[in-house]
Amino acid sequence: MKVELSFDRYYDYEELTTALENLQAAYPELMQLESLGKTPQGRNIWAVTITGPAKPADTKPGYLIDASHHAGEVTGTMTALYTVWYLVTRYGDDRSVTRLLDETSVYVLPRLSADGVETYLKTPALLRSAPRPYPLPESEYKEGLYPEDIDGNGHILLMRMKDERGEWTPSRRDPRLMIRRGPDQEDGTFYRMEVEGLLRQWPAPDITTTPAVWGLDFNRNYPVAWEPDYRQRGAGPYPLSEPETRMVAHFVLQHPNIAGSTTLHTSGGVILHPPGTRKPEEIPKHDLAIFKAIGAMGTEETGYPCIPVSGGFVLEGENPVLGATDDWLYEHQGIPSYTVELWNLLQRSGVENLWPRTIRTPRQQEEDMLLLLQWNDRELEGKGFMDWTPFDHPQLGAVEIGGWLPKFVVQNPPAHLLAAECQKNMRFSLRHARTLPRLRLRQVKAERLGTDTYEVSAIVDNMGYLPTYLTKRRLELPDPKPVYATLEGEGFTVVSKNKRLDLGHLEGRSAKDGGFMLGYYFSGPAKASAREARWIIRITEESKPQLHMRAWGEKAGQTSADVIL
Repeated sequence: MKVELSFDRYYDYEELTTALENLQAAYPELMQLESLGKTPQGRNIWAVTITGPAKPADTKPGYLIDASHHAGEVTGTMTALYTVWYLVTRYGDDRSVTRLLDETSVYVLPRLSADGVETYLKTPALLRSAPRPYPLPESEYKEGLYPEDIDGNGHILLMRMKDERGEWTPSRRDPRLMIRRGPDQEDGTFYRMEVEGLLRQWPAPDITTTPAVWGLDFNRNYPVAWEPDYRQRGAGPYPLSEPETRMVAHFVLQHPNIAGSTTLHTSGGVILHPPGTRKPEEIPKHDLAIFKAIGAMGTEETGYPCIPVSGGFVLEGENPVLGATDDWLYEHQGIPSYTVELWNLLQRSGVENLWPRTIRTPRQQEEDMLLLLQWNDRELEGKGFMDWTPFDHPQLGAVEIGGWLPKFVVQNPPAHLLAAECQKNMRFSLRHARTLPRLRLRQVKAERLGTDTYEVSAIVDNMGYLPTYLTKRRLELPDPKPVYATLEGEGFTVVSKNKRLDLGHLEGRSAKDGGFMLGYYFSGPAKASAREARWIIRITEESKPQLHMRAWGEKAGQTSADVIL
């Protein structure tokens, strides 16, 4: 019986757990659910393994999806859950899904910031990853404005205060919109803008903003180009200092078959690929080419452009993104990995050319925000923006509170748009998973050489797009394990040099760089995507021996065939 799930709301921990447990109970032959450990508040970090029942998961190339490194980015969790539900409910009925799971293992970590998400969903608070004080104990934050839902409406919005020194003024085209005051603008009504909140000390000469008490950022805590907090905010006291990130790293290292990955975030409406700490032209050309080719499929499915983190998402001269998941997977493990920033309110309202990121002028910003307000009025009946409402602030006196709903309009899609966001991003993940290397045996044969001697041979093919080494970066790392082939069974001995053959690596279609021009085919040097495995054996028993040929690669899974003498 199929399990029906709704994707028109955001699940809390108990709802997510129940959904996963129900899916496992309904599809035990396809899905395994396990806990990687518990968070500091005692919640499980769930891990899901999905694969076809004919072969064990660790004998196939693996594809990893993780979500909610950041507590507020709950669209990622729902997309991960949607992917799990879609795969297990369609296996056996959908040819494409069935083939994928028969050939691939899909691993899903649907919610890494389990404690943080509960705080995000059940309180007005906004936070990055975890509801625990960092980098200082909470008692040491003595000054500044901190966010608080002071009017009790369930949202932390913005406050505006009339101030002749103010940097903001209402747009003449829509008074809801606050725009930057011109450098020489002296006439008009001007405002100071701050996040809705309270001041730790008042009176004070001026309003300053306190650093976030819950300042941890799990996606800056990985051991790739890690820098301490004074260089990279939220990085944690040392790499993998947090139990949640240690669980992810341990899971990856315990599953050496993982050959591709997507980490789900919000918001941006963009597909990001490494590198994040060096220029794109500094990584091998092959790797950059596959990032672009696979990313182009993501653009087809989602409409999101695909750009590098460095030079596209982060502009030259800005601080790089250090200690991130995708960079760790690529730079330290050689795994092609993407960060997908789901949902973008500006894109949805019709703003174009947001990526690669550029500095938009104040006039462009005003035009962008006017489009957004028009979309809000048209699609959300104006409910995504709360009009400026007078409020008597206990410290500051007369203020007005209003602005965009931060959680389920800006950071995540409104609930009625969630399912479509999940679906299109799932499609990209499944297409990415289909690019992994896959081994096949063909021309398996045995030829008699003498009374009790045979030559046994086969061709080992890589049928995938990616090579068995995945990326050139992985070849630069220690021990990029090759493809092996061996004979197993009873009643024979191998008399040629080795029973286990080292076949090296097999290229995938990504290495085929040919093309057509004016009716002629051209290509670079041929690169082997297949190699022959060959043994000389001697029969040692009078009864018919049993021979089984097996080929395997760490990232390419394994394939096998019986040999008939």
